[in-house]
Amino acid sequence: MNNPATSQWRGLIWMTIAVMSIPASDAIAKLLGQNLSVGQIATSRFVIQCLLLLPLWLWWRHQGVWLQGLKRRDWWLGSLIAISILFLFWGLMHLPLANNIAIFFVEPLILVLFSKIFLGETVTTKRWVAVTVGLVGALIVIRPNIEAYGWATLLPLISATAYAGYLTLTRAFSNAPDPENWPEAANGLQKSVRLQLMISLTAAGLMLLFMSVGQNASLTLTEVNWPTLTQWGLLGLLGLLAAFAHVLIALAFTHANASVLAPLQYLEILGAVFFGWWLFQEWPDLLTFVGAAVIIGSGLYIALEKPHRDVIED
Repeated sequence: MNNPATSQWRGLIWMTIAVMSIPASDAIAKLLGQNLSVGQIATSRFVIQCLLLLPLWLWWRHQGVWLQGLKRRDWWLGSLIAISILFLFWGLMHLPLANNIAIFFVEPLILVLFSKIFLGETVTTKRWVAVTVGLVGALIVIRPNIEAYGWATLLPLISATAYAGYLTLTRAFSNAPDPENWPEAANGLQKSVRLQLMISLTAAGLMLLFMSVGQNASLTLTEVNWPTLTQWGLLGLLGLLAAFAHVLIALAFTHANASVLAPLQYLEILGAVFFGWWLFQEWPDLLTFVGAAVIIGSGLYIALEKPHRDVIED
């Protein structure tokens, strides 16, 4: 049994690595969106993620580790992540990369609220302050407003709400007890890979259904164009980054509470600003760096908080 502080720090480390890799996948999706439809990109992301994780799942099962197949809860998680990714990528087609991510960052506030209401987690004043200050920092960086971007502003907001629901359910399911008749319990990494495989399998199925219905209705959102060799490479990298990040996120939630991990998501804005400048010539101004400092400060503030009784022990 590890001490609560050690467990919490593990969760913080896994979450930090994951969120720093996510802006790269968003940048790839935005690049691909210049030639491929949003639905095609999102569907490819989930299909490729399945293909990458399936061999690991099969190998562990071959080694005698009991890893369950698709369960009802995976359908809920798959549905929420499919909605979140679809609307996030859709927003990327209309908004600058960093603006889209900044608007998305109402999500940690929603996540802390959901963790309090649905999970019964202890949300301390420090956590509320850190999340709120982090949100202020994100708004300083981009200063998004609906008058500037119109209806497209709603796309990352919808994505944020779905993703907060996804993370809340991930947290709720991450420490469910193993059945007593399991021949060998899976470790945290194996459970996280299984969870992400089943979620991506569900999401891929739902996206393929959406694409089929959308093409019959002639929706531009679901147009299909055969990718070039370069685009296939980018789609493969997108799926790899998604699998990597979301396995780590699931692993992080086995070690720390949702309200503890929430502020670290603001680190994504740093990556979004970088890729926005590098790939799309969106040059940051002085306020961007001020906001970034506020975001980093809020993450460190919550990371140094002493763990409470509700922090997971493993």
